[in-house]
Amino acid sequence: MQNKQNTNTLNQWMSNKFGLFIHWGIYSVPAQGEWVRFFNDIKLEDYDKYANQFDPKKFDAEKWADDAWNAGMRYIVFTTKHHDGFCMYDSKHTDFKITNTAYGKDITAELVKAFRNKGFQIGFYHSLVDWRHPHFIPDLEHPDGKYGQTDFPDRDLNIYREYLYAQVEQLLTCYGKIDVLFFDYTSQYKESSEWQAEKLLEMIYKLQPEIIVNDRLSYDKTPVFYGDYCTPEISLPNQALTIDGKLVPWETCMNMNDNWGYHAVDQNWKTAKTIIHALIHCASMGGNLLLNIGPDALGQFPTASIEVLEELGQWIKIFGHTIYGCNSSKFKPPVGCYYTQADEKTLYLHMINPLMGDLILPELDGLVKNITICKDGSEVMMVTTWGKELLLKDELRIRPPKHLSRDMIDVLKIELK
Repeated sequence: MQNKQNTNTLNQWMSNKFGLFIHWGIYSVPAQGEWVRFFNDIKLEDYDKYANQFDPKKFDAEKWADDAWNAGMRYIVFTTKHHDGFCMYDSKHTDFKITNTAYGKDITAELVKAFRNKGFQIGFYHSLVDWRHPHFIPDLEHPDGKYGQTDFPDRDLNIYREYLYAQVEQLLTCYGKIDVLFFDYTSQYKESSEWQAEKLLEMIYKLQPEIIVNDRLSYDKTPVFYGDYCTPEISLPNQALTIDGKLVPWETCMNMNDNWGYHAVDQNWKTAKTIIHALIHCASMGGNLLLNIGPDALGQFPTASIEVLEELGQWIKIFGHTIYGCNSSKFKPPVGCYYTQADEKTLYLHMINPLMGDLILPELDGLVKNITICKDGSEVMMVTTWGKELLLKDELRIRPPKHLSRDMIDVLKIELK
């Protein structure tokens, strides 16, 4: 089941290419990632104590929006509730929420206002899973079912489903226009029927006709594909994604280090160049990149993530036009390079590694009008005689100037005839 009224939202989202994912909740207090309760076997009553310690005094929604915008991100997906059941908004249906902490304010409302004013598309993450609700049915990926327990006679899934629907309804009626709803997740041990996926989507599309919804209302994507786009996680697909042979919109969601939620000792940060490479890879196949940051318990982005954002912004400032609004190309790029295509006459060649020498462009001989370096407009020489005897008939040899960067991913603009 897919929405037929959200074409404009979907097209804008696909054009934006680069989004900010934020995993944030009371799990930032123990600072060991968002699955800390599961992996550390923390009892429910002990985990609840973290809510009493959560007081993000340094949270500044406008600064977050500025940092993300300057890094090139154009939409946000914020965790309104993770698997632990804690709500980062003023839920009407549970007391386990941000407005009952020392902070006392609706963080989701503050964040939506700041990011919407900046120009972002607004997205909510909401977990289908709830480790705290007394009527959610545990499986092996639940703290109460991880050791194989399967008998939960006192739990009524119908009661939990009513709670889930009520939570989603509030999120979609109290915060204005919401562009993206990111559900997480239907495990391999569950069925989409537990959420009554089609009924849930019907409610969502009625409340927000222009919203797009991800693919995680079901584990298998066939025979029915619930939602509007696919979400491969911490991986880069080798090709554009398809369902039943048809291309589908997609985004890769990726963490900056090895955790989604804040982890105090995880310093395995990806470099800006690695992330830019991933963004180019996704854009070259018509996909998006949703990059995560896990703020700490005080409401701050980790220093290392801010440094990465600043480096991303430096690249985006020069080369953003080769990503935003661009799509895949029918032309085959040289080895180690990627194409994005802005229109019928404009190709962008992203050179991931420093060049060894001349570049051989497949399939483009006789089709090229002009080639320049994006960052300064320098002309790139087309070698039309020397070495041509060893090329394939449709190959074009080019010789970029020597001042290309060895540190930054450079981009060439190829204008076709």
